[in-house]
Amino acid sequence: MDPDRVPVRLKHDPIVEALWEIRFSSETPSVSDLLPGLIFQNLKRQYSRIEKLPVSQLPAPVLQSDPSLRYAPQVRLVGPKYSVQVGNKVVSLSCPAPYSGWEQFEFHILELADALKETQLLDKIERFSLKYVDFISFDESPSLDWIRFDLKLGARSLSNNPIQLRTEIRERDLLKIVQVVNPANVRMEKGEKKSVSKSGLLVDIDTIDDKSSSDFWTEFPSRLKHVHDEGKKLFFEILSPSTRERLGPEY
Repeated sequence: MDPDRVPVRLKHDPIVEALWEIRFSSETPSVSDLLPGLIFQNLKRQYSRIEKLPVSQLPAPVLQSDPSLRYAPQVRLVGPKYSVQVGNKVVSLSCPAPYSGWEQFEFHILELADALKETQLLDKIERFSLKYVDFISFDESPSLDWIRFDLKLGARSLSNNPIQLRTEIRERDLLKIVQVVNPANVRMEKGEKKSVSKSGLLVDIDTIDDKSSSDFWTEFPSRLKHVHDEGKKLFFEILSPSTRERLGPEY
């Protein structure tokens, strides 16, 4: 097996959520009041209803002054598979498990991006990102041996200890934020109205493009593909060879 060869997909897909997010500034006040209706007007076939999120109940001065709420979504557009979250400085598109595959997800991202461009409310793009949350679980206790991981504290190896790790990797034009949690518990859907809690290893990779551009919308499709390919490449670099094989790579 060539360790540098990236599979097209995995037979046992570990993705529990894929999220595209774009952050921006706007000269129009209360963008979160305007954007949902404009998006819904263009994409009403995909999203059946609009609902307010708890953050929307907070007073505007609180939302503006608290840095932790600056990019918090206030409204959600809900569809049968995808959902769009909208705030005054952020829009995101969420695809929960089962993942629809990159071809379909990319199509919906580009469709949403076109709708955002048409509103002319996003005056300056700060960044966009693709985040994949992967949950690896086998019929055994979760282990850091499932990934290529080596961490020591003094002379002590931490590979068999419970751990929550977050690191930032700047590579050329992209910032990659990686989080590893072991063990992690995730509630998985199992048939209609049923779910089961499973224990496993969580690998979360957020790939961020924060390069400024005077022609963002024209460049966006190629930059989106680049972000996706780089994040995917990093994920398969992290997996151990045995874990990759157990997940069933398809080339």
